[in-house]
Amino acid sequence: MKKTSKKIIIGVVCVVLVIALGVLGIFSPYLLSFVINDDSPKMVVFDGKTNSIEAPFSQYGEPIEFEDKNCGWFNYYAIEYSADCYVKVKFSYSAGVKKITEEFFLEPTTDKNTFFSFVDGAMENKRGNKLESISLQSLSEGKNTISVYNFYVYNRAVPDREIFVEADNLKIGVDLLWGGALSYVEDLDSNVQAVEVDGLIKVDSNASERYSAKVVNDNVNLINCNDTGRLVQQSYYGTLDYDYGVFMDNDWRYNPVQGGNQFNDASKIVDLKITDNSIYIKCRPLDWAKEKECITPSYMEATYSIENGAVHAKCRFVDFSGYPEAESSQEIPAFYCIEPFNNFVYYAGDKPWQNEPLTNEPELIFWPDAGYPKFYNKENWAAFTGEFEDSFGIGVYVKGEEEFLAGVYNREQTDESDPSHDDPTSYIAIVKNRTFRSFEPFQYEYYLATGNAGEIREAFRVINESK
Repeated sequence: MKKTSKKIIIGVVCVVLVIALGVLGIFSPYLLSFVINDDSPKMVVFDGKTNSIEAPFSQYGEPIEFEDKNCGWFNYYAIEYSADCYVKVKFSYSAGVKKITEEFFLEPTTDKNTFFSFVDGAMENKRGNKLESISLQSLSEGKNTISVYNFYVYNRAVPDREIFVEADNLKIGVDLLWGGALSYVEDLDSNVQAVEVDGLIKVDSNASERYSAKVVNDNVNLINCNDTGRLVQQSYYGTLDYDYGVFMDNDWRYNPVQGGNQFNDASKIVDLKITDNSIYIKCRPLDWAKEKECITPSYMEATYSIENGAVHAKCRFVDFSGYPEAESSQEIPAFYCIEPFNNFVYYAGDKPWQNEPLTNEPELIFWPDAGYPKFYNKENWAAFTGEFEDSFGIGVYVKGEEEFLAGVYNREQTDESDPSHDDPTSYIAIVKNRTFRSFEPFQYEYYLATGNAGEIREAFRVINESK
């Protein structure tokens, strides 16, 4: 009994000590995150203040000081505002004795709008506990008015790295350390199996019977997520007329990438909302060829849902850099699936949706080595399947888009039981020539479907007729 009481006293003293040291900034205040998990707004600190700015691109207006700075721990905030211009905001706060300033961006709005964001590092359990100020800078020409009405702070539960939803025959997931890009698609109804054949991995429906081989994985993720450049994700190409980076010995354009950069650093998660059947994500992407410190002044949004047995993704992008405009081929989206699906299937004719024969390309190689081959498809979809005529696979559809780039990297080299984490991959990009402009939101939608080539085609036919 005495020993138990002593342990309790020691435990209480330790908790008090951690709290005290956290407040002083000696220990990270983020250790207290398990104590606080209140996602209701903690306070309103502004009330109808307005800041008018006449010096675009050069300086911030006077800082707006928070009226009540001691707010308690928070990792998420919201600003209610209206503006007739694009806005850059510096937000200053403290975590213990450490002063932190981060930036965020607002779009023009005629009515009151609310912008939500996690603080920098929230996915690593970082938080603040004292508000300082915000400063506003117009990114548009001329005199502009920005009205700030309310500012709220919250302490949200830190989500798991991977978020999943499932419905109908599919399970889908996103990776929050890689910008919330689509990282997981599993077909739950088709008995998809990975088997080992002569040291290599084959994937198909009922693969153990097809290959007379032992199953090594029967929960197969069809998306390759071996690094930040894979996945199914947004990626946009802008100007070379800036302080560019280098990738594969090439000077590399401004290239916001949802997953992160070439060094496998993570894009910032800005916002996240989950329902039973959908995942909404907003991220601030990294610049592919540059270090993680060079986070882009842009936002990507995506809403993933499962509709009638297919994956539906709505994508949106807006850039605040002000860099010179540039015309380039854009990937809408960049799609990487597992390499055992290495037979490229599409419709090459000129009579779409008449059930005419499909074209198979079973020997594609790494697309740069092949000269970036393009394939034209009036049905607006393409897929990769296994090696048999009726093999299982996965395809991607974007209404109205006919130009596809495709290839296979390290063909017939997959040897991991989980091919989604192996280096070989099959790639499709729906290619659209577009001028990249700052302050001009861009959005598109895509669908993914699973099955054999005929089943994928039929799924996309139904979607095409419904749009």
